[in-house]
This record gives sequence, C-alpha cells and structure tokens, in this order.
Amino acid sequence: MRRHTAVKAPGSKASGKAGDQYVFVRVLGKRPTLRTTKSSTVDQLGLFVETFGPPERAKRKNGNVLFWNFVRQDDTKGFSLFASVPRKAKLHPRRELEVRLSAGTGVSSFRGWTADRLAGVESGEESPLFFGGRAFVVEPVN
Repeated sequence: MRRHTAVKAPGSKASGKAGDQYVFVRVLGKRPTLRTTKSSTVDQLGLFVETFGPPERAKRKNGNVLFWNFVRQDDTKGFSLFASVPRKAKLHPRRELEVRLSAGTGVSSFRGWTADRLAGVESGEESPLFFGGRAFVVEPVN
C-alpha cells in the first residue's frame, strides 16, 4: 500500500512540528462518506485514476457513485472523494468529472493533500499510482 504525506500549510492552526505531518492511506471495501460536500474539483477521470488508483463503484437506482476512501494513518479522521455518474455513462480517461470531497472534520488538511497530489501528478512532479489506457473500476467479487 502506498502512503502519501500532507503537511499543514503555513498559517494554519498547526504549530509546524513534525507531528503535524499526516500520512493518508486508501481504504477499500468501505462505503463512502457522502455527508455535506466540503469542496469539489472538475478534471478528467484519467487524472484521478492516475493519482489515487481506480475508484470503487457503488451502484444506485439513478446511476453510480465512483469513490475513493482515505483515512489518516492514525485512524482518527478520514474522507471520501466521490463523483456521481449516470448508469449508462461510458467511463473513459478523458471524461470530465466533478469529484467532491466529503468529511466530518479535518477538511483543510484533506483538501490540501488532494489538491497537492492532483497538481503534482498532472505537472509530472509526482509519480502516478496507476498507469493504464482504460478507466478501471474496483468492484467486490461477491
């Protein structure tokens, strides 16, 4: 499992000590947190797949929810990135998606880590987690 590090931005409530550094890990097989959306961004599905790996899919009556769940390494806080797509939609890497971030608390560190990771992969400063010519989706076997 790959881990990524986020550091609280200067001017935040953090004191700047080493303890303010967060490591986030991806959680599979857990329902997404679909609370009130705290922020959103629009980009191509391919960028999200390269950055965070293939999304999980939750099937709904009116469509599907593609999502990625993350938790802080100390398991105190977590967040979900999710996007709603119509049931018949074709998923391909160039498809534009509005991906929303949902969390209870700790939103600023989650938002900062997500934005930094997306920008780093897009600019080539960070290595993508996943390479592939298609938009894969993680689904349970059963």
